[in-house]
Amino acid sequence: MGISFHKRKRIPLLFLIGIGIPCLLLGYLAFRGIQNDKALLEKERLNDHRKILDLITRSVGDSILKVEQAFILTLDKNQDTQQPGLILSIDSLKKQNPLIEEVFFSENYEKIYFPLAKLLFLPDGSNPSLSSLSNTSIPARKVPTGQQLEFQEKKYRQAIDSYQKEFEQTSYPQIKAELLSAIARVQKKSTLFRDALKTYEVIARDYSSIKTIGGVPLELAALSEISSLSLAMGDTLTAIKTYSDLYKDLVDRKWVLERAQYEFFSRKIISSIDSILSYVTLVEPLQQYNSSFSKLKAEETDQRRITEQLLTFQEITAADLKAKGPLITEEPRNAARRFTLESGEHEYLISLLGKYIRNENQGNQISGFLLDADYLRDIILYELLQSNVNSKKTGWIVKDRDEKTILKPENIPSGSLTVRTNFLGGFPPWFVELYQNDPDLFETFLFSRRGIYFYMFILLAGILIFGLALTVRTVAHELELSKMKSDFVSTISHEFKSPLSSIRQLAEMLQSGRVPSENRRQEYYDVLVEQSERLSLLIDNILDFAKIEEGRKIFDFQIVDIGLLLKEIVSVIQDQVRHKDFVIHVEIEKSLPPIRADRESLTQAITNLIDNAVKYSGDSRKIIVRAYAVDQYLIFTVKDFGIGIRKEEIDKVFERFYRGGDELTRTVKGSGLGLTLVKQIIEAHHGEITVESSPGRGSTFTVRIPLRGI
Repeated sequence: MGISFHKRKRIPLLFLIGIGIPCLLLGYLAFRGIQNDKALLEKERLNDHRKILDLITRSVGDSILKVEQAFILTLDKNQDTQQPGLILSIDSLKKQNPLIEEVFFSENYEKIYFPLAKLLFLPDGSNPSLSSLSNTSIPARKVPTGQQLEFQEKKYRQAIDSYQKEFEQTSYPQIKAELLSAIARVQKKSTLFRDALKTYEVIARDYSSIKTIGGVPLELAALSEISSLSLAMGDTLTAIKTYSDLYKDLVDRKWVLERAQYEFFSRKIISSIDSILSYVTLVEPLQQYNSSFSKLKAEETDQRRITEQLLTFQEITAADLKAKGPLITEEPRNAARRFTLESGEHEYLISLLGKYIRNENQGNQISGFLLDADYLRDIILYELLQSNVNSKKTGWIVKDRDEKTILKPENIPSGSLTVRTNFLGGFPPWFVELYQNDPDLFETFLFSRRGIYFYMFILLAGILIFGLALTVRTVAHELELSKMKSDFVSTISHEFKSPLSSIRQLAEMLQSGRVPSENRRQEYYDVLVEQSERLSLLIDNILDFAKIEEGRKIFDFQIVDIGLLLKEIVSVIQDQVRHKDFVIHVEIEKSLPPIRADRESLTQAITNLIDNAVKYSGDSRKIIVRAYAVDQYLIFTVKDFGIGIRKEEIDKVFERFYRGGDELTRTVKGSGLGLTLVKQIIEAHHGEITVESSPGRGSTFTVRIPLRGI
């Protein structure tokens, strides 16, 4: 044994000397080759990245140039910027090229206007009110009697009659509209809501083109009042419908409004709708309005952003445009200047095109367009990066002038920066960075030009590791077998010695006549029988376990009356443990069907289960054995009320030689083969065994055997 162990100990040393050292030498050479390859690969990678960025920047510039050329061609076909044909052509061009955010024109950089822009509102003061228009066609009016009755005397009925009389006498639409507004106003003050509602409906229908003195369309004001009156009258559904339609018309730019006018009506409508939706139970119709309202708010937010951006450009950047593009009338028409302007929080990407003299009497006509930065970045640039950059090997990030990341892939690059570049002429004002993702160590070695050294090292190291692993496993397996044999011999020796000692001691006492009492002699006889049965069961367990392990066990299946068998087994065991005050209750279902089974093996399995219950009952002296049939299965259980099994040990109780870790459990005698043998016998009958247990409450072993099929 000692010589064999020393031989095994020398095997790893021989592997190390014979293979390990050559592997280390080859590994060093492979490492040097890989380092040289790495430097060469980095140089090639740098050149590749530069080519990629050059391609991307040129492609972005070409995309912009293509739109510029199409725009110039459109201008050449339509010389006059005021011609409807030019507007239609530009509108068609814009729809075909999402890169164009908005087209603008200007004369001498004095005023910029957008021929296609649909703004939510105009700057305050840009929409002429009625008071600024020529009113020569409207006769002068004295202070109406209706106003005196309404505001001074508070006589609303008479005021309505006065306004109505004056309405019938005048023929001017503007005055009629004002008088109807006054009538509706007084009706509302008089809480004549239905009358006021009808009056406002007339105004909205017949005087939709009339504006108030402040320049507010009467139709808009009337519809707003109709919505308010519907809500005041408790007609919530009509109110929210009218408000929603009004909000949609407002967002769809049905009326030309100044900023303050738009903000007033927008806030009023949104506040009213929010108020309705917040306190009214949302029945199905209102839920639909809630959904459409949310979409309209999102659309308005987007349109407001665009409007604010264009108005800011229109109001502030004329001087900046002039500085970027001075008047050079000799400059060719098709020359385009690209640059970026910033104004507050807005940044504009501008392509400034033709500057030319139309004729002797007109100044320089400037044209250009704003590029949609989002489309340029998120669509054009993103697609170019995705299609030209290998995402597995190379990462990329786009940053602005403030070094803020404005575009990145789903997987943020983790490697080192290799190349950083801007676009041609600094337009757009972004920077593209390429990163080399950290490659896997395996990939680095795999694609090395001198990988032959690495492969040799791997081969030799594999042989070394395999040999060492095989040796270690062999030694460990033999040590484990040796330990198991030693433990088994020790356990079996103890199991044999204990009952033999008891049998010998009691037999000597009986032989020498030192037991005068008949009852005591009978008790000793019972113990002798019990210990003998215990030895017999132990021997049977060992022999059957060995046969099953070696595949030599032959089962003799025959028809067995399980109820009768259980009664016989329990009767025998009951007699053996009667002196310990144990009571084994048997509960067998009537008319229990017979099964095909190996009577001897099944008897051994049931005996082991009941013996196990007796040994681990602790202070309890009660055991219950049940048998019944359910769904073509015979089920019998053995339940004790003893020390139980810990949860973490339940799955191990059927392992051979396993004994519980609890001290109380270890004091119980046993070979560790009983439950293992039970499980093997039950599985040979195509059945299964399970256990339910908790410490201090006992255990229940359940066996399920099919009634047919064996």
